[in-house]
Amino acid sequence: MRTVITPIQMRFNDIDGFGHVNNSVYNEYLDCGRVDYLNQIPGIDFLSGTERLVVVHIETDFFRPSYLGEDLAVHTQIDKIGEKSVAMIQLIVGVKNEVKLKSRSVMSTFNINETTSFVLPENWVFALEKFTASVLDM
Repeated sequence: MRTVITPIQMRFNDIDGFGHVNNSVYNEYLDCGRVDYLNQIPGIDFLSGTERLVVVHIETDFFRPSYLGEDLAVHTQIDKIGEKSVAMIQLIVGVKNEVKLKSRSVMSTFNINETTSFVLPENWVFALEKFTASVLDM
């Protein structure tokens, strides 16, 4: 499976009263990774228009804190392509390859006019499968 690595620019306001990145801010970092991954798939815009993908589920395991000034990156890969959804696995990793957290998210198809999900179009599935086919594993 192909892994896309997205560097994160930490901001001062990402830090909480304990001096580390607030857990809720990590979701913003994961969003950056998801958007970067999907934007690299040629020919399909999954995030705009009437039919798109939206996040419907996130679960995260936290392992180590991150502190102001640390270099972080989000490692993102597709875990599963379903009938109406795409599951992703993401890691946030520090400069010494320390895994800070592991997250699994599910993005569902969504038609904004009809407010319903729909079956993944064949061209979307083809583009996702073609892009994810590589020898890299997480």
